[in-house]
Amino acid sequence: MQPLFIDLRGKKVVIAGGGRIAARKARVLEEEGADITFIAPAFSEEALLIAESKGYGLIERKAAAADFTDAFLAILATNDRSANDELQKALPANQLVCVVDEFETGNVTFPARVRRGGLQIAVTSGGTSPKLTRKLKKELEVLFDETWSVYTEFLGNCRLVIKRLDLPAEKKDRLLWSLLEDEYRLSESKQEEKAEEIRRMAESVREDSEAVW
Repeated sequence: MQPLFIDLRGKKVVIAGGGRIAARKARVLEEEGADITFIAPAFSEEALLIAESKGYGLIERKAAAADFTDAFLAILATNDRSANDELQKALPANQLVCVVDEFETGNVTFPARVRRGGLQIAVTSGGTSPKLTRKLKKELEVLFDETWSVYTEFLGNCRLVIKRLDLPAEKKDRLLWSLLEDEYRLSESKQEEKAEEIRRMAESVREDSEAVW
């Protein structure tokens, strides 16, 4: 499988199932701004809570293939494996389909993910060992602590300013590489100093340009 990061904002996601696993998949997506609908004969308290808090749709009956016609992503998470398989076989081959706990069946899998600001790291064992995936996620959460959230915000802000500078591409490239020194990741004061230096550089370049005209 090819890893992809997909923008799900406003995209229709239909989840067949109303139990703990279905709710867990919705929790994974709740920060993505997807338009989620649960379809199941009954719903767990967890599914009801997340649906109420996020405004997700609830359809109280057994899911059918037609329910996924306009879905960008189908998640088959019923507690009946044969029902999941039956739905999966009825869906178009070009539709994005995640069949929970059956890595080989669908064409989409949810990797373990660590998010720190703009940085996202995803890991999967390809279905060979979910426990290994969870172990690696815990290790990555320690290695990439919350300081990376501030650091990636600093990188993004500086990049926007540097891209607008009227400088040769090579010099911009050197500036961007310089931001990856550990001193900036480890010290917010160093980040502030560097950001101010880049702002002054932008002002200087702008003033020089205006003077020429």
